[in-house]
Amino acid sequence: MIDLKAKKIVILITEILAIFLMVFHVLPYDLSLFLTGLLIFYFIFSPLEDSLWIFIASIPLFVALPVSESFDTMANWRILLALLFLVMFFKLGPFKLIKDYFGKDKLKKFFKSCQLESLAIIFLLIGLISLLAAENPWVGFKKILFLVNALLLYIIIKKIAVRNKELPLKVIGAMKVAFGITLAVGFIQLIITFLVPLFPFWQFWARGVIPAFYGQALSNLLSYSNTWFSYYAALPATLRMFSVFPDSHSFAFFSILALPLLLMVIFLYSKRTKWQKIFFYLFLIASLSAVIFSGSRGAWVSALLSLFLFLIIIFLYWSPTVRSWTKFFIPNSKEGWRRQMTLILGSLIIFFLLFPIVSRILLFSQQVQLDRPLEMTDFSPFERARSIFDFGEVSVKGRLEIWRRTIDSIAARPLLGVGIGNYPVVLGENISSVKKGASAHSLYLDIFSEMGIFGFLIFLVICWLIFKKAWFVFRNKEGLYPDWLVVWAGFFILALFWILGYSLFDVVLFNDKVFLFFLANLSLLFIF
Repeated sequence: MIDLKAKKIVILITEILAIFLMVFHVLPYDLSLFLTGLLIFYFIFSPLEDSLWIFIASIPLFVALPVSESFDTMANWRILLALLFLVMFFKLGPFKLIKDYFGKDKLKKFFKSCQLESLAIIFLLIGLISLLAAENPWVGFKKILFLVNALLLYIIIKKIAVRNKELPLKVIGAMKVAFGITLAVGFIQLIITFLVPLFPFWQFWARGVIPAFYGQALSNLLSYSNTWFSYYAALPATLRMFSVFPDSHSFAFFSILALPLLLMVIFLYSKRTKWQKIFFYLFLIASLSAVIFSGSRGAWVSALLSLFLFLIIIFLYWSPTVRSWTKFFIPNSKEGWRRQMTLILGSLIIFFLLFPIVSRILLFSQQVQLDRPLEMTDFSPFERARSIFDFGEVSVKGRLEIWRRTIDSIAARPLLGVGIGNYPVVLGENISSVKKGASAHSLYLDIFSEMGIFGFLIFLVICWLIFKKAWFVFRNKEGLYPDWLVVWAGFFILALFWILGYSLFDVVLFNDKVFLFFLANLSLLFIF
């Protein structure tokens, strides 16, 4: 008999091999239908915990289903997650699950004890109401279906965890695998650019890899227009690492969300061997470098904001005056708190120190592309970072114009917005532009303009509730939470500051792979 660990490895290798065969056109993209069927069979006949592990570990490997020539963009995770929910529903007992939520006095308790779920329901209801003002209600309804579909992951993890106390650690293990695959693909991309010119790489990825993950329509778009490269005066382009995602911003966001896992491992497992410690520190450095390689200036600016906020927290903790009137910033374990703050601040400092090193690597990449040596003075390590404050730069100028038009739209339609999923209306574009990535380039403005003031306020309350819960777990004043979760929550606060700051400049939280990974993180936070 094959043991459980071997089964999981076989399933993941099968997924990777299937994608490899499709990418290199050895077998048609229809192979994704067979692959999905195989996973469906596994999910039906395997224990829930094992199926959930496979689903989370497979987040970067989910592929598009070529149902027909005109419809080949639906990701297979949507079917798999719905199936996993149904399997859980019937295995745990449908009447018991219904009674848990809708039995006598249960609904009232639900809204008291499940605040995040309650707010999510209100948010979705406001989204439905906003469709009254939508130019294309069907597009908005599909976005709501996407959110509901993805939220099933959060529900499944929480419900299974009630009967299996070891599940959170299994979820963490699966998330590590998912990020390991994502990071590996990103650095493989970087290596490829040292071996082949950028244009063949671009066309190979757009015409070979993208159809497998996202369908032919996006492949056609990215074959002539993408954001995969950074450009410099009088120099060739450089790769902006994006891994299995359609853009580099989603990859940077995903990498930031993985940091709490890596930092927790480094913090807790101090008794590992010297080489194991070196491996984990190198993994952390690779993860931080990946955010820089992504070329996402929003991620860089939000890293500065995170550093600033953590310095404020440290000031509040050490200031006797502040501590005399607030207990909110006093953690349960002073020694553990100091170690975590040291590791967090150290990681942020390392992040900024890595800029010159990453720039040297990119300079070498350009030398390979040009087949001649270049001086470092030709390629400033902070040239792209400095462009953040260059309001005449094309990207910055375009983003400011989009923000201006979005604010004008909010002022004109403050209550219902233009309808969830209908953002292109704000820019006066065809609603089909949403498939091309039309957005407000700010999650907050995007939600406000689409759903109006009430949807925006509920979203802010959700963000506050998540932060409040993370800090409550981190302090652990009543000793309710296991040590690993307390440590993880402290590092999750770093990721939360970083991604909420990042969301000022982008909307990639709702990229499907990113959103699933984010929900897996949230389930850990609210599981106890």
